[in-house]
Amino acid sequence: MANNDTYHILATSLLEARGIFIPALLLQLYGRLGLSEAELMVLVHLLYWRQVEDERFPTPEKISQFMHMDREEIKNLIASIIEKKLLAVEPYYHPSLGRWQNVFSFKPLWTKLIQTALEDYHTEIEAQQSTTIARQGELYQAFEKEFGRPLSPLESEQLKAWCQEDKIPIELLQEALRRAVLRGILNFRYIDSILKDWQRHNVRTVAEAMAYDEKLKTKKTRSTRSPASSTRKDKYRDLYRLNP
Repeated sequence: MANNDTYHILATSLLEARGIFIPALLLQLYGRLGLSEAELMVLVHLLYWRQVEDERFPTPEKISQFMHMDREEIKNLIASIIEKKLLAVEPYYHPSLGRWQNVFSFKPLWTKLIQTALEDYHTEIEAQQSTTIARQGELYQAFEKEFGRPLSPLESEQLKAWCQEDKIPIELLQEALRRAVLRGILNFRYIDSILKDWQRHNVRTVAEAMAYDEKLKTKKTRSTRSPASSTRKDKYRDLYRLNP
């Protein structure tokens, strides 16, 4: 008699062996396509018949076997999906049967899914670009405010190059400007030297810049302590006339 572990392994194998492929985009965007949950489930069952049973035009009766709906409801749902131009009926020549027959085509659905996903992607990119442009405008204003004058064309080009060509984060440019103001060295050459030093040490965020400062401070502290320690050792040797 099989134990519980054997049943578990068998059940898992059965579930994994006859899976179907459903694009994640379909589950994410079906509402955006105007599909109801019932229509989505009909599409899932059509995919099952296509992928598992190798049947391209299952009847409403076959689909209703696995849904709590009668054949007329299934038929109406399929008709609704076709009216929404997300499913099509096309002729297909079946090589083993040697004749033409109707099949459900998912091409309209996949095309619409890709179009919707691309629209979302472009909308997101445009929003990011708008935000970036707005923040760059604020950065220009911050530089002009600290310099107390409009930026020259050369300075404007340099600021643009830092943002667009060197891809330096705006927060890091603001931090470099802040340090230049605090040290009273308000010119683009000095700011550029700060940025290049950060670039050499792979500093890409303000937090990393702070950590880099601490590292330099610790290194400087150690280097200043070393001579004093060496001097104490020398005095000790002299005091007791020890050989070095």
